[in-house]
Amino acid sequence: MMVRNDYDLLCQWADRQPDHLLLADDAWSCTYQEMRQSVTFFADRLKQRRPLAWENGDVLVLADSLPGQLTAFLALQAMGIRPILLHHGMRPEEQRAILRENHLQGLLCVRGEGKNPDLQLEETGISPCCHSEPDILGVLSSGSTGTPKVMYRTYDSWAGFFPVQNPIFRVASGTRLFLHGSLSFTGNLNTLLSVLYEGGTVITSEYLRCRHWADLMRRFQADVLYLIPTKLQLMTAAVHAPLSSVQSIFTGSQLLSARNIRELRQLFPSAELILYYGASELNYITYAVCEDPERDPRNLGRPFPGIGVNVREGLIYVDTAYHVSGVTIPFTVRDAGWLNERGELMFEGRRDAWVNKGGVKLSTIRLENELRAIRGVREAVVLPYRDPLRGSALAAFLVKDADREKREIRQSIRRRLKPIERPGRIVFLHEIPLNDRGKVDQQAIWHRAETEEMSE
Repeated sequence: MMVRNDYDLLCQWADRQPDHLLLADDAWSCTYQEMRQSVTFFADRLKQRRPLAWENGDVLVLADSLPGQLTAFLALQAMGIRPILLHHGMRPEEQRAILRENHLQGLLCVRGEGKNPDLQLEETGISPCCHSEPDILGVLSSGSTGTPKVMYRTYDSWAGFFPVQNPIFRVASGTRLFLHGSLSFTGNLNTLLSVLYEGGTVITSEYLRCRHWADLMRRFQADVLYLIPTKLQLMTAAVHAPLSSVQSIFTGSQLLSARNIRELRQLFPSAELILYYGASELNYITYAVCEDPERDPRNLGRPFPGIGVNVREGLIYVDTAYHVSGVTIPFTVRDAGWLNERGELMFEGRRDAWVNKGGVKLSTIRLENELRAIRGVREAVVLPYRDPLRGSALAAFLVKDADREKREIRQSIRRRLKPIERPGRIVFLHEIPLNDRGKVDQQAIWHRAETEEMSE
């Protein structure tokens, strides 16, 4: 059978191992054959209602659960339509802007899962665009500086790299991998599809409850874990009994502190911990096996096999055959960094995350690392803001241990940081708010700051 997309891949495995578990969440599970049946039923229902303009088109998908996202995603591919999974929590006007500015053919809303979800269709009347590549799906940019942009993918641009990344992350046919969050986050979508590629099993949860996650991992004997560092920190804070079945943890999007590594080694004593560097536009770029807690947290390791990395004028450029359609290689997402004498990538953050404060350029990534190294600081986020008197300034949002006083942490900050580096605002939060992709919700964090004590 020729595999042209992820739906074909599902059918291939459903023929070979129909009763093998594909997906399990809190109280629901399905085999490969059951997922194919659900996808077929979904596609048949959609064929009866879809507008003609959707033929070979690009359609935004808003589903309220991961199983619903996956079913709709595969059903649209079965129909020759390119699915684009929408981030949760976006206002209707933001959804319309994505449809309009990316020339999409419509919006498919899915409520519920299984064989009979509620479907709502909205068409835009925009004719499908011509694709110069055999694209099968779209992913959304973060949209931090405007309307999210759709970036398109061919099947080979991800699946072609699975034989490289999967052995490194220990994803194989018998894998039982746990992940959490929306598939609109490309890290989650890529990870799930990499497990589908091998014929493995994905375990997930609709809840942000770490002890419940641990129960699921024990029940299904999860052996691979994919979570971003913020969620790994939540796990080590909430779960104390070791999870020995986990053999591999891979994580990215943020850096790991020495404390993070020590706590993860205690909770997952049998696991190899891998920190990777990647981008939605470029797949995985470098990786590092984190054995020593005292390692430089900026070190993101050496390139994956077949990937070229160089630095020009402080920006990281990547040479890879695995990328979104339409970009020129080598490509940069304007991340800053440098290569050390061993050829390892030292990450300095996004160029726009640097702040010019009083003529001195400061990296928010480096300051977060310095704050996390202070005893009693569990999490730290540093964001720039405009001060009417001082111009560019920095705010530090901290989650502290219960046994440490705010006064002690402020004193440690004054001792550890130079005067020019010290945050103009220090905000203590009970937790760092996250969006549905598991990343820091900057709008929510500023909103919470309005009700929290701040100090100059």
